[in-house]
Amino acid sequence: MTQSSHIRKRILKQRGVELKRLTRKPVPISELPAPYHKTPLMRLLELKYKSRLDELIFKGTIYEVERNLGIDATTVSKWRKVITEARNKEFFAQFN
Repeated sequence: MTQSSHIRKRILKQRGVELKRLTRKPVPISELPAPYHKTPLMRLLELKYKSRLDELIFKGTIYEVERNLGIDATTVSKWRKVITEARNKEFFAQFN
């Protein structure tokens, strides 16, 4: 691999774009791996807003997210907890 391809891959990874193996097509949001189980409602919101759930859920307060996405505040709170726990578990697993 050339130096430019390494730089390109690093930039794409920083921006959250992952390439499928043996192709140059970006992986759709629905197929991106997540450290937590996504419910059908989570997938629906990702498709509707064309953004990752992590970005949607952590923008503003729980009540702002509730208004913007049209879901209950308790659901937002539960999802934030699930996502945070999964992130922490994934992060600390590298030290074991």
